[in-house]
Amino acid sequence: MMMMLIFVEETAAHGAVSYPPPRNGIDGSVAPWNGTVPDYPLPFEFWCAKPMAGSTDPRNLTGSNGQACFWFSNGCDISCDECDGQTGQLVHPKFVSDADVTGDWWTGKGIGPDPTAPKAKPRSICANPKRNATICDPKLRTVNTNAECGSEEDFYYFAPWRAPGTAPVIDACGVAGGRLPGQGPGSAGADYQETIHAKRGDRGSKLPKQPSGTEWKVGTAVEVGWTVKAFHGGGYQYRLCPADSDLTEKCFQSHPLDFIGQSSLRWGGLGGKQIFFNATYATEGTSPAGSMWAKTPIPRGPWGFPYNGLSFEPICKESAACANSNDTHKKPSQMTCMCSGDGIGDLPTLEIIDQVMIPNTITPGEWVLGWRWDCEESTQVWASCSDVTIVKN
Repeated sequence: MMMMLIFVEETAAHGAVSYPPPRNGIDGSVAPWNGTVPDYPLPFEFWCAKPMAGSTDPRNLTGSNGQACFWFSNGCDISCDECDGQTGQLVHPKFVSDADVTGDWWTGKGIGPDPTAPKAKPRSICANPKRNATICDPKLRTVNTNAECGSEEDFYYFAPWRAPGTAPVIDACGVAGGRLPGQGPGSAGADYQETIHAKRGDRGSKLPKQPSGTEWKVGTAVEVGWTVKAFHGGGYQYRLCPADSDLTEKCFQSHPLDFIGQSSLRWGGLGGKQIFFNATYATEGTSPAGSMWAKTPIPRGPWGFPYNGLSFEPICKESAACANSNDTHKKPSQMTCMCSGDGIGDLPTLEIIDQVMIPNTITPGEWVLGWRWDCEESTQVWASCSDVTIVKN
C-alpha cells in the first residue's frame, strides 16, 4: 500500500503584524474585539489578541488587532503561477517511529525514518511543476530538516519557504479567510467572521488607509513586530510600497527591507520580558534576487517530530519537562515550553521583534509597510499591511 501526501483544508498558522498597527486589524474597533480579551483558551476562530503595555488586561492583551491574523493566501506553492485557494496544511502519514524524544531531542537522538513506512515523493499542487526549491540548507529549513533536499522524504519541497518570495499570492495584503469566493467548498477561511468592515474573500489591498501614527526617518533602523498564533515554520520579510500605488506583489518586491541588529522574543508588550538572539537569514535563492528573509525563530515542539520530521534548535534552553510534554492547546499555567511548539508559554502575549533599515533611497512621504510570511509546513502565505509616514533624517 502506498501512502500519499495528503493536502488538508486547514489553516493553522495564523500570524499578523502587531506594530505598526496593520490595516488588516480593521475590526479592532467593533465588538467583541473592542472589549475585554477572553481568558485563555481564547476563542481561536475569532481572536488575534495583541500584546500592548498599559492595557487594562492583566496579561497586557488587547483585541485592537481584530482579525488581522486571518488575512492570507491559501493554496500557494513555489511551482505554480497562481494559488488554488484550497490546499492548506501539508500533512503526511506518520513516517518515523514512536521513538524516545528525551535527551538530545533537538539533534534527533532516537528519531529516524521508519523502515516499514512506505515512501511518498514531494508533490506539487500543480500538475506540471514549473519551479524547484532554492532553500535546501538544513540550517535554513524549519521542519523535516534532516530530509535530503528533493528526496522522496522531502515532502515540503514545494512549500513557499523553500523559495522565499517565489510562491504566488492571491493578494499582497492577504485575503480575509485566505481565498476568494468560488475557490472551493468548505471553510478554508479559518472562520473569519463578517463585520461591518470586511467579509470573507475581501482583499487586503482594498482595505482603507488606517493611519498608524508611525513616523520613520530615512536611513535609520526601525522596530517592527508580529504575532504568531500557531506553528507552520518558514520565514518572513518586510517591504514597502508607496501608499498611492496599487498594493501589488510587484510594488512590494521593488522595495524589500533589510534586517539589522539582533531580533527578540517579547512577552507582554513594550517593557515586557524579552530574549534577544541572532536571527537566521536567507539571501540566496530569494525573490526578489538577493532580498533578505528571516527564518521564523519558533521551532515545532518535539511531540510533532514523529509526524512532521525534525525541526530546529529553539533560541532558549528548554526544560526536560518540555521535551517530554505535549503543550498543544494547554492553558498557560500548564505549558512547559517557552520558545518552541504550538502552544509556547503564554502564546497570545508573544511578539517576534525585529529591526529593519529604511534605505536612503526611499522618497519621504506616505508608504505602506508589507509583511509576508512564507510557510514551510503549509502552502500558505500570511500578510499584513500597515500605513507609515517616512520623513527626511
